[in-house]
Amino acid sequence: MSPRRRPASPMLGAAMSVIGAATDGLVTQDSRFRHSFEAPLDRIRPDPDQPRKRFDEAEIAALAATMAAEGQLQPVLLRQDPERRGGWIIVAGERRWRAARRNGWPSLLAIAHEGDAELAALLENLQRVDLAPVEEARALKRLLARRGINQGRAAEMLGRSPAEISATLRLLTLPEDFLAEAPAVPRNVLVELARLEDGPVRERLIRLARAGELTVRAIRAARPARAAPSPSPSPSPSAPAGLPAALLREWRAGLERRRAAGLPLSPAERRELRALQRQLAALLALPGE
Repeated sequence: MSPRRRPASPMLGAAMSVIGAATDGLVTQDSRFRHSFEAPLDRIRPDPDQPRKRFDEAEIAALAATMAAEGQLQPVLLRQDPERRGGWIIVAGERRWRAARRNGWPSLLAIAHEGDAELAALLENLQRVDLAPVEEARALKRLLARRGINQGRAAEMLGRSPAEISATLRLLTLPEDFLAEAPAVPRNVLVELARLEDGPVRERLIRLARAGELTVRAIRAARPARAAPSPSPSPSPSAPAGLPAALLREWRAGLERRRAAGLPLSPAERRELRALQRQLAALLALPGE
C-alpha cells in the first residue's frame, strides 16, 4: 500500500509565490546591467588622479542636505582598490561620497566598474558643466594621451567642436603658477589670454588677471597694438611711395582701442610710440599738395 501524499502546505505555496514575484524584478546574471551594492564609507577613497581638485564646500553642504532629505538618488561608481583588500576607489561620484561623509552615513549605494576606470572617470568629469577650465584642460590632455587619439576624435567623443577642444587645451600654455590661481578667472578671459604669445604684453595682462581686473575687451584691445607692424623704412629717392590710408586708419583704430582699455604702457612701447610721434611730426611739417 503506497503512502498517502500529504497535501501541499498553503504557507509554503504562498512563500513560493512571493519568491517568484520577487525574482521577476531581479537583474539576471547574464544582464548587461551591473548590480548595485552597499559599500562601507571607511573602505572607499578618492582617486588620486581625479581631474577635479577643488570642491566647493557650500555645494557639498547643499548636496548633503538634499541627500539627507531625499536619500541617495544615484549610485557612485567604484573600482577595486589594488592596495587594500576589500577597499574601493571612486571612479565617479566623489561629491556624493563627500556629502555622505558630511551626513555621517556608514555606507553608500554603489556599482562596481570593471572596465577602463581611468577613461570612465575622465569622460564623466569632462561631461560636467561645473568643471573648472584648467581642470578640464588637464583632463582633456590626459584623455588624448591615454587613448592615443587626436583632438578631432576627442571632439566627437564629447560632442564638442574641434575649435572648443583646441581652445581648452591651449590654456595649458599659460604659466603653471598662474594656472594654480586660474579657477577664479572667467573661462572666456583665460581663453583669450592663452591666444597671446608669451611676452611682456601677456605678462602684464596676467598681472591684471591676478588682481581680478582683466576683461576680454582689454585683451582684444591689447592684441592689435602688440601685433601692429613696425614702420616701414623710409623710401629711397628713386622709388617714392605714399602712406596707405587703410594702414593709417588701422593703426589709429588700434591705438584708440588700446587707450580706451586703459592698459599701462611698457617702457619699450613708450619708446616706440615717441619715435613714431617724432616721425609723424616731421612728416606733417612737410609742405602739402
